[in-house]
Amino acid sequence: MSEHAVENQSVENESVVRCHVVAPTVEALREFIDEVRPDTGCRPVARETDEGVGIDLYFQERQLDRARSARSAAAVTITPVENVTENWHARVQEVGEGNRFARRGDYPRGLGQKE
Repeated sequence: MSEHAVENQSVENESVVRCHVVAPTVEALREFIDEVRPDTGCRPVARETDEGVGIDLYFQERQLDRARSARSAAAVTITPVENVTENWHARVQEVGEGNRFARRGDYPRGLGQKE
């Protein structure tokens, strides 16, 4: 069984929660993300708020518990926003394995930047 398949099996058994995380500075937010390694979703955007810098992050249940007790968590506020488990599992099933552009002549299409 591939590592990807094992990871998907463990994800299937856990709830996934979207949380809004606010830190007083960009550096504190980066430190938290580097330590905890949450899923940032597609194209994460940190925005200035009255309290500092905020971003939405995705946590599996056990990861959220670890995030709250992380060393860098003292500097951030973690607010659960919604349980996104059902949608999360549907999106995980769409993720393929390997490089879809590995065949000669294939290239990325769409609105993204071509490099």
